[in-house]
Amino acid sequence: NSLESDVVKFHEADLKEEEVSESSAAAWADDILEDLKGSEIGEEAQEEEDEEIAGDGDSGAVGGAAPMDDEMEEGNDFESEPVVEDNADEARDEEKGLVEEDEGDASVPTDDSADKEEGENEADASILTDDSPDASATASLPSIPTEEENAEEALDIQSDTNDEPSHSKQDDKIIVKVEIEQTSASKQDRYVTKKEEINETIDELETEKLDDDCLTLSVVTWNLAEKAPSEEEASFFGRFRKKSNGVGSDLVLIGAQECEEIKPRRTEGHRSRHIRRMGIMMLGKEYVPLAIHSLGGIQCALYCHRDVLGDVEIIDIADVTCGVGNVFHNKGAIGVYLKMKHRGQDEKEQTKSSRMLFVTGHLAAHVKNVDARNNDSKRIIGELEAQAPARFLRPRRNRDGSPAECDGSHLLRSMDHVFFAGDLNYRIDLPREYVERCILDIQQTNNVETVASLMNKLLRRDQLLQTISSGRAFADFNEGQIAFLPTFKFDKGTSEYDTSHKQRVPAWTDRILFKSDKVRVLEYQSVPEAKHSDHRPVFGTFRLGWGIVEKTKLKGFARKPKRSRSRQKKN
Repeated sequence: NSLESDVVKFHEADLKEEEVSESSAAAWADDILEDLKGSEIGEEAQEEEDEEIAGDGDSGAVGGAAPMDDEMEEGNDFESEPVVEDNADEARDEEKGLVEEDEGDASVPTDDSADKEEGENEADASILTDDSPDASATASLPSIPTEEENAEEALDIQSDTNDEPSHSKQDDKIIVKVEIEQTSASKQDRYVTKKEEINETIDELETEKLDDDCLTLSVVTWNLAEKAPSEEEASFFGRFRKKSNGVGSDLVLIGAQECEEIKPRRTEGHRSRHIRRMGIMMLGKEYVPLAIHSLGGIQCALYCHRDVLGDVEIIDIADVTCGVGNVFHNKGAIGVYLKMKHRGQDEKEQTKSSRMLFVTGHLAAHVKNVDARNNDSKRIIGELEAQAPARFLRPRRNRDGSPAECDGSHLLRSMDHVFFAGDLNYRIDLPREYVERCILDIQQTNNVETVASLMNKLLRRDQLLQTISSGRAFADFNEGQIAFLPTFKFDKGTSEYDTSHKQRVPAWTDRILFKSDKVRVLEYQSVPEAKHSDHRPVFGTFRLGWGIVEKTKLKGFARKPKRSRSRQKKN
């Protein structure tokens, strides 16, 4: 998954190089067109001199050519392909000097020239249509049209309806277009090939790293919008329950935001109690709550199956406020520290342990507050490092023995698995009309390639993915493949995106990020049927490999302690 982030950076660099090459190619095409116009002016002057020398007997041939030009100009005003093709042939004959002046009639193009022109038109059509292989390769990774691309498209349209039937000019345009398409297609092919190789390598590494006795973790994030969900809407919690064949989750983390109204309270609100009861009821008696904590409207609950309950060694909780002045609880996060150790039963088995950090957060809102969200995430990780128990994370100290500054890096390096989930509030930097159009097309089509192309258009402008790629926040974090529609913002109780006067742009605000070298994403989805809130819940299931593996040391095989010398002398 870390390699996939490298692929994103590699693709962004290719896109920048592609834009530069396209702009330089367009400038080169303009220079060619100016040279062609200059050559055409010279040819017209040469034709006038030839007309004067030809004499009165040749004037009929010249006079017969002029009406043809007028007819051709009138024919280009209409979209009649046969007329334009015939006039173009006759104009090329005039430029090549194939007019038979002695007979007084224009020469007729041969069948070979007509076949050649038809073949060129078909080649031009194959280049400029989306059905060609090059076009499909380029469309596999769509992007929002830039000003340069719009200018190039306008130039192509203008050349298609141009009144001047210059064959050499059209050929040069085709050559420039072919070179641009070939350059773009070759880069896209290299990217696709590289990504396939990386995916195969990742699959091989995951197969080698993960053992049969790995832990299975399910994570849920849900913004409740200050309203308790019904049992039917929360019934998807039951999908994580472990079955008789052993398939299911060992750990279940349920994080919720906006459970309660933001106001001072001495006791826990009824909505927080309700969501906790839903988790216990849907998971069943085989799951034991390890940690339950609330911070304002944020709630975090970690459940453990009884089969692995004996492997729990350390469990602790901390919280961080990120509201106004870092005091109010409307924004912030809750962290759960967990260490599990699986001991072997005999000498042949190994002892395995993992240290994990689970975070449920609610970051700053609004499209423009990207920097505020980035700062919130850094502050949360730094504060969780400062609050980590000493037996869970050894404090870092300077050379003089003083405590080192907690910036979160020591905590992230020391963990085997880190999960950061919640309403992260990152948006899509696109107009609402464009996003809605893409969503509507996704809902109306069944073509897998079309859906992937439209999703890529939106995800390329996702603020969170851009932030991770640039390293401004959540560096080295990864995310499962997003295959669901934006989860924010809906009209409550409906499937319609925000129709209020604010007209918020749909976005993937609810996310699950992870940082681990031994993890496999089993599923990553949303629940569109849960409509009571303006958000849709998001869940993911992961296979976690053990962090440290060592030989089992059983008490029966331990050496007896040596007797001290003083005790031996007394004896």
